[in-house]
Amino acid sequence: MHKFAKILSYVFDGSLISIPILIIICLSIESDVTKALGWAFLCLAFTMIIPYLYVYILNRKKLIDDVHIPNRENRIKPLIITTVSNIIGFTILYILKAPLFLKTMVLAIIVSNIIISIITYFWKISIHTAWIAFIVITFIILFGRWMMLLLPLIPVMGWSRVKIKRHTVTQVVTGSIISSSTAFFIFYHYGFISFV
Repeated sequence: MHKFAKILSYVFDGSLISIPILIIICLSIESDVTKALGWAFLCLAFTMIIPYLYVYILNRKKLIDDVHIPNRENRIKPLIITTVSNIIGFTILYILKAPLFLKTMVLAIIVSNIIISIITYFWKISIHTAWIAFIVITFIILFGRWMMLLLPLIPVMGWSRVKIKRHTVTQVVTGSIISSSTAFFIFYHYGFISFV
């Protein structure tokens, strides 16, 4: 089971499946395929590629032992770089008048990253479960309630992180709560969630 948990942890790592997820989202909100792929590439560049390259460089220089950065103290700078990269990406999306849903999504990512960065100064929480929870909530908002079928992915990811001893149950639960609640409130604020 430990090997299975480790595989799950790597398969659902944000850097690996962000590509198809962002392409799906962009194709769903933009009818022009070329534009959709352009938005997807732009989002990937500033939410995944640049942050991951920074982490990869740290790993190559032996400044960290693992690209998943198990040591809490080593997470601070990558989180700051990620947040700055996200803000630059959001600014470009705003200037280029990207679809509102896309800008709202990136804004929610930024807010989540800021909260997670602040907490990481004092306590380690699961970025893996934060990310998968954010994606599940985003898919439910975008595609409808039937996407609630994806909800089990959150506890499965949490289980895998606990199983391989990278996090405690409290850390994985906190990560999922922060990102999902942030996504919910920001999408609600911009009119993508209605209780009517």
